Amino acid sequence: MQMKAGVESMPWIIVPLVLIAAGVALILYVALPLPGAKLGGGFFLVIGALNVLFHKSTGRKFFALAQSSSPFVAKFWARSGENGTQLLFLGIGVILGVAGGILLVAGKA
Repeated sequence: MQMKAGVESMPWIIVPLVLIAAGVALILYVALPLPGAKLGGGFFLVIGALNVLFHKSTGRKFFALAQSSSPFVAKFWARSGENGTQLLFLGIGVILGVAGGILLVAGKA
């Protein structure tokens, strides 16, 4: 049975991205009033930018590594496919980049 890459795999990408965004929002809530929040913002911004720049190669390598794992892990990542895995890494990069920008602008020095 062939899965449609664009439709059935989207929940497998959106749910982890929402959970990651919620976790990063919690980190933002805790880190904003702290001194040195701008340093953390710079860290998030750089990591997010690198994730966005290298999302295709990182997603491809991670997908290949997951396919050679245990059958449960391989089946889980096969649902999203290689493009879905790349989209996941792109989304993580965007989330981290936005969080870094917020910390840089609104954080305390």
